[in-house]
Amino acid sequence: MVEKIKEYWFGALLFVFSAVFLVFVGIVAAAPHDDLKMRGFAPCTYQMVYDVNLYSTQSDVGGVLGAIAGSYVCYASVMGEGVKLWLNGKQSTPWANYFFKPETFRVPEEMSEPFSEDLLKANRLDDEDEEQDIFGNYQKNQTREIGNE
Repeated sequence: MVEKIKEYWFGALLFVFSAVFLVFVGIVAAAPHDDLKMRGFAPCTYQMVYDVNLYSTQSDVGGVLGAIAGSYVCYASVMGEGVKLWLNGKQSTPWANYFFKPETFRVPEEMSEPFSEDLLKANRLDDEDEEQDIFGNYQKNQTREIGNE
């Protein structure tokens, strides 16, 4: 038994680390990230979005990856804070500070416009947009046979 542990300790350690990380990522993915009161993971997510946007405009790949890694450090601190509050008796479960029903902004009915095709057509710059694709004018970008150029 001791020889097996000596032989496979690194694989077992790697498996435990990977399993814990996957559970962590699953918790972060399942929790709400948009809340009017900025509870739970919302401040971490907003800071990450701000930093990623800042670094991406500067074409700084290292900065973007650092912002993403920093957000996971922030997520871990939120989870640690939840455990601390639970141990001190300030909340009923360790996950109560990041698993909750979020409060989001809703536009009142009297302020919202119903969707209509007329509104979309009125906002178009010109009528030729339907004939163009992402590469410009469709007619100009059709393939030509070799020799008939």
